[in-house]
Amino acid sequence: MGEKILYIEAPDGISGDMTLGALIDLGVGVRVIKSELDKIIPGEFSLDARPFERNGIHGINLDVIVTDPATASEHSTHDHRHYSDIKEMIANSGLTVRAKEYALAIFGVIAEAEAAVHNTEKEKVAFHEVGATDSIIDIVGTAIAIDILDVTGFYCSAPRDGSGTIACRHGVIPVPVPAVMKMAESAGVPIIIEGEVPTEMITPTGFGIIKGLGAEFNPHLGILPEKTGYGFGKRDTGRLGAVRLTLGEKYEEENR
Repeated sequence: MGEKILYIEAPDGISGDMTLGALIDLGVGVRVIKSELDKIIPGEFSLDARPFERNGIHGINLDVIVTDPATASEHSTHDHRHYSDIKEMIANSGLTVRAKEYALAIFGVIAEAEAAVHNTEKEKVAFHEVGATDSIIDIVGTAIAIDILDVTGFYCSAPRDGSGTIACRHGVIPVPVPAVMKMAESAGVPIIIEGEVPTEMITPTGFGIIKGLGAEFNPHLGILPEKTGYGFGKRDTGRLGAVRLTLGEKYEEENR
């Protein structure tokens, strides 16, 4: 019996909603994820996991819909949710110990990168895009789903990003974005730049998931696949635009 693993492939980039969509496509129930998220996220929201097809490949396109007026207002205007606030939310929630650990690890590596980029203290990092309600749901939902899958190891191939620049709250910044590059410095995971794609494909949340889970870069991993899931992104770059997650057992050649 081999090690039960999750293999992350991001040939067209990775984001939080793509990852959570792929986990749902692997068979983790949306209702189960939602019921766990209710333990940490205030207000009303729903997870719209729609079957989606591109290039003949089926998967999930996930949208987070905030339906409570107070939460929706916070989602659109909140500029001051700090890393320390998010840590407290997770620690005081009713999530399992392992789900908390995964979520804290992901937010932790993103906060470290943002602190370095903006020359501030980790605890004082003010999340904007990542601190929005839907991004918290993406990260914590991913932690919940991975806990449910009960994997013991995480591996990945080299994620690919676009090039050029994008506009954000801080102004126009280069792609890959600075937080992603900072995380990549110590992740041991190479990023391949696709010059013909003039936009962001790897978000800080997406790379934070790879690094926070401690995924080991192994492009030649031996795996006995149990199931594969696809999570599609929102940008149409002319490519497949999906994260592929493979659940299976690690295969050691000497065990043949």
